[in-house]
Amino acid sequence: MGDSSLFLTRILDVLCDGGDKIAFAHRSRSMSYRETFDTLRRLHATLKSEGISPGQTVAITGGNMPETILLQIAAQLRGARVIHVENGMPLDDLQADHVLSSDPDGPLLLAGNGAKTSHADIVMPGKVETLFAVENGAPVRYDETYEELARTIEPHAGEPERILLIAPMSHPIGNRITVKALLAGDTVVLHERTREPLQSASAQGPGE
Repeated sequence: MGDSSLFLTRILDVLCDGGDKIAFAHRSRSMSYRETFDTLRRLHATLKSEGISPGQTVAITGGNMPETILLQIAAQLRGARVIHVENGMPLDDLQADHVLSSDPDGPLLLAGNGAKTSHADIVMPGKVETLFAVENGAPVRYDETYEELARTIEPHAGEPERILLIAPMSHPIGNRITVKALLAGDTVVLHERTREPLQSASAQGPGE
């Protein structure tokens, strides 16, 4: 375990140990930490069955919903690199091996390389990598950012704080806020739209 990603280790521990605390509030539904962990396990099993494996690239599209961040973590547990795509952005130039959608009204797998081989479980890859295809700018890359958050954020004692997420999870700012809230054991209240474009320049580091 010494070479494993601290972020993946910590996020799994927090989700597994969170019990009945609410992790996500979205529309008329809520998900406890236990339900979130179970959903992550199901998504991981699905990605495994689709042949997602180390070294591949997975593009994720969809809105601000729990499955967006859980698909990211599930793909990272498979050893894949993740690209978040904001709604409406073209997918053709991403060269992704698989395109996934967190939209509950559509299919999970939008495109894939056709592999159905059952690959071995990935036990804590050594690192994670996420790219954000920010509109009208160079892509933002997160890797050590997640590890730094895992090193510095401890779960809050007592009742979880409620964090209103207005920024999209497909943007580095919204993604980092979501990860920080989960690592702290807080509740992420999901807002599906943001009125103004976000500036990616301020999203390069782990701090707010």
